[in-house]
Amino acid sequence: MRRGSGYRGDRALAWPAFLAAAVVVAMLIVTIVASAAAGRPVADAAPFLILLTIFVVVGWLLSWKRPRNPIGWLLLLIPGLFTIGTPATLLGEALVDHAPSVSAWLFWYGYDREDTWSWLPPIGLLLTQIPLRFPDGAVPTPRWRWFSWYTITTLVLASVALSTLSVEVYPGIPNRAHVPALVENPLTILVSFGALAIAFVGSLASLVVRYRRAGTVERAQLRWMLWAVGLAVAILITSWVTPDPWMGITGIVLVSYGLIPVAIAIAVLRYRLYEIDRIISRTATYAIVTAVAVAIYAVIVTSVAWLLPDATTLGVALATLVAAAVFLPVLRVSRRVLDRRFNRAQYDAERVVDAFGERLRTRADPHTAASDLTAAVERTLEPSVLGLWTRERNE
Repeated sequence: MRRGSGYRGDRALAWPAFLAAAVVVAMLIVTIVASAAAGRPVADAAPFLILLTIFVVVGWLLSWKRPRNPIGWLLLLIPGLFTIGTPATLLGEALVDHAPSVSAWLFWYGYDREDTWSWLPPIGLLLTQIPLRFPDGAVPTPRWRWFSWYTITTLVLASVALSTLSVEVYPGIPNRAHVPALVENPLTILVSFGALAIAFVGSLASLVVRYRRAGTVERAQLRWMLWAVGLAVAILITSWVTPDPWMGITGIVLVSYGLIPVAIAIAVLRYRLYEIDRIISRTATYAIVTAVAVAIYAVIVTSVAWLLPDATTLGVALATLVAAAVFLPVLRVSRRVLDRRFNRAQYDAERVVDAFGERLRTRADPHTAASDLTAAVERTLEPSVLGLWTRERNE
């Protein structure tokens, strides 16, 4: 009963993943459209947009499959914190004449300026909470809880301190959170970035601790994450301490950030973390089948319209019938091919069941049927205990 309730709870928590991913994608589209409308070359922002897309895809898959694990939700929150800046700026520009105080706070977070601080919360979560909680969603040991709270407190305080440095949040609109004393104090930047560096390096150390205590499979999963986070932290801190960073350092930093969701995706795909193979197989299967059906429909409708211009209705009807006829065969073939690649356990289980059924049909032997059934159940379901009851014959 508990297991069924837990399963229903997971399903109930999984559906918000679609909503969260849809909201982030909508804000991402708004960002792209707003950049194009402002005359900014979309190609210049392409690496950043690709990075955010990777976060959305991986975060959606994990939050859907493992809704109780915070890793997926964090991966969705990171691009959400990045992309919410554009809608905030657009709303602030719309309200600047009617509600200037509200616009000032919207620009405080959203407006893209040289001394912006809005990058800190998402990057801080990426380099602290995800390493601390990968892969099971919990810190390595209870002793690391205090350090997790330290990283969160550091992110909040550093964000507040850096957000007070700007004199203006928008041309002509002063920063209501500006504190001249913090701007004039040289320790503000030094203490903030020093505390952040400790948080990032400590979170990386938690991966090392978890790696040393892990088994063979989990070590293979953590190895990718360890290198990705280590490289990202090293590049970011290097960009901070370099007196005169070169122009391309921003692109390198962005690429290093993208290595982390890529490492998680490799752990998911290659080492079957979170048992997400079935989702990938089914998603790819229906995408292929839909593409094939739409392509056939379009080709037939276009061909009939070209050959018989007056038979448009006939072309639509014929295309619908052919697309419906090929749907199931293409679905079966695609599912079998993709299950063989991504959902191997399901594919092997189906082969075992098919082989068992074939043996029963061709050479059913009452003396070997029980052993064959036992072998099939063990290979497909892998139970910890297996018993077979047979009724005794009355002589």
